[in-house]
Amino acid sequence: MVQTGVKGVRAAWADAMEKLGSGPVSDPAPGNKEAWGYNAGQWPGAPAEKLPPGCPVVPLGMDGKVCYVVDSLGQMIDVTTSEWTHNTLISLFAARPNYLYHHWPRFNAQAIKEQGEFVINGLEVKEVHQCLIAAAARRGMFSPRESVRGRGAWLTSRGELIWHAGPALYRVDGKTLKAALPGEVDGMFYPQRPPVTLPWKEPVPPEDSPARQLLEDLRSWSWERPTLDPVLVLGLIGTMFLGAALRWRPHGFLTGDKGVGKTTLQTVIRTVLGPSVISAEDTTRAGIYQIVRQDCLPVAIDELEASAVSRKASEIIDLARVASSGGTISRGGADHEGVQFTLRNAFLFSAINPPPMEPQDRSRLAILNLGKIDKTRIGRTPTVDADVTGRMILRSLMDSWPKFPACLERWKATLFGGGLDSRAQDTYGTLLALANLLIGDAGMVAAGFDVEDHAFVGKMIGHMTSNDRQGDDDNWRQCLAHLLGSTIEAWKSGEKPTVGRVVEDWESGVLSFDAVNERLGLVGMRGREEREDGTPCKTGDAGDKRRLLCVPLSSVGLQKIFQGSKWASGVWGSALKQAPADVVIRDRGNGQNVKINRLTSRCLFVDLVAFDAHVKKEEQA
Repeated sequence: MVQTGVKGVRAAWADAMEKLGSGPVSDPAPGNKEAWGYNAGQWPGAPAEKLPPGCPVVPLGMDGKVCYVVDSLGQMIDVTTSEWTHNTLISLFAARPNYLYHHWPRFNAQAIKEQGEFVINGLEVKEVHQCLIAAAARRGMFSPRESVRGRGAWLTSRGELIWHAGPALYRVDGKTLKAALPGEVDGMFYPQRPPVTLPWKEPVPPEDSPARQLLEDLRSWSWERPTLDPVLVLGLIGTMFLGAALRWRPHGFLTGDKGVGKTTLQTVIRTVLGPSVISAEDTTRAGIYQIVRQDCLPVAIDELEASAVSRKASEIIDLARVASSGGTISRGGADHEGVQFTLRNAFLFSAINPPPMEPQDRSRLAILNLGKIDKTRIGRTPTVDADVTGRMILRSLMDSWPKFPACLERWKATLFGGGLDSRAQDTYGTLLALANLLIGDAGMVAAGFDVEDHAFVGKMIGHMTSNDRQGDDDNWRQCLAHLLGSTIEAWKSGEKPTVGRVVEDWESGVLSFDAVNERLGLVGMRGREEREDGTPCKTGDAGDKRRLLCVPLSSVGLQKIFQGSKWASGVWGSALKQAPADVVIRDRGNGQNVKINRLTSRCLFVDLVAFDAHVKKEEQA
């Protein structure tokens, strides 16, 4: 019988600490030869040739003026050249102060002279510095960004899952939860840190997991997609626990008007994650990565509202984008030294009005829309036990981790069949696979996802997520859409047609070729009619004509159209060149020099018929 509640958690922690052999550390008085086995300051290699036996401060290496060490509490500390002081050493050896004075003692010279006794009355600070720095130099170069792993879930080079809980590292061996002291594992250093969530002591198979009850609780909110969204939230909780162990980390964004339960849902999720979650209601990009540091713990931010006068929310979304793939950000530091951070955290956001997001941001997010709570329904009180639920879910994820790669590939194949692209497969596939691990195949079937009927489930999810994936067009298509949707402000008689409207009137014969160029010339562009062999048509030529939109690579008119967009300052040319070669023609050399408003401009040619065919082909795919 599994012991539950606070007692169960305490019992598991006590068992783990017993296995680790934690307890009082021996630190005999300095100068006690019998206890230490040698006189003060007289170990082999003293005072600086090598570290004394069992030194509680372990140098890791150096980088420039910084020496990285593990202090007597197991924490990683960086010490610059100017910081090697007496107080620094007292801090590094805080758990074993007598060790410090026994090995680098300063003796009372008068006592030696008058009585021949070696009485310790201080510390030889420079000798300690020399010894520790020399040991660090022997270890060589060291980068915390590449070699230090904070709290959260990580993978070894063999694919083994490690949960760094702060004071201990945990892994599952068969059905046994094993604990070890933090330190160097597989070439990576795991420092001692304050405790976070402790995995459940006993195995947690899907049929015994609180995840099934949690899923039922999640269904009590008024979701836009009542079948899919609760399952995605469950998968998001798994993602937030697993952090750096995942190759791809999707994020979640809860949206909806006031009073729909966003904050309540955030509270439920935070309760499940327990002390592992980093929570905030008002923070900044810099504030997040300075708190996160080497941890890969989840981040939950409520009320991340869009603001017309601040980019704070958008900058945090940018941070989440980097974290999805484990990217690196840089910032300035003291003494003009740059500092780099590698982020592997999963994020949960909520807001009434989310900040504007680029397609690359939306593709990393599950947008979860909540509606007004149905007051005619009897509310369901979430049954989340802060001492049990999250720990059992974490253990369930650790137990089932070996099954994750195959489960993920199965879900990605299912989503591919539903028409989702590779990025959407990564995002939704990860969430669905983790939910699948937590509640099992039977739980997924009960939730409305028949894991055996891949074709049906793939099409169902493709239909459910189609709105979220709108606007995820290729960069060149977004750029062209911006151009065609722009208004020709200077046209006479009060009429302000868009570029696209002028093109449509040209194609339908409403506007003559000369009238089209009169209008397009006002924004620095021109139309072109040519035969199939690419030679220009003459006025009055009959037969089929290919109509091309000539877009200069440099133009004052286009600068105004693209001002304030990501394609400004001539970037529109690079964006349009990303289109298929038959849609945007750019290989005719000097044949692409076009006279516009009496000036010759190098242009890209947009084949309007080929563009329409490309769009139709994509819509039918």
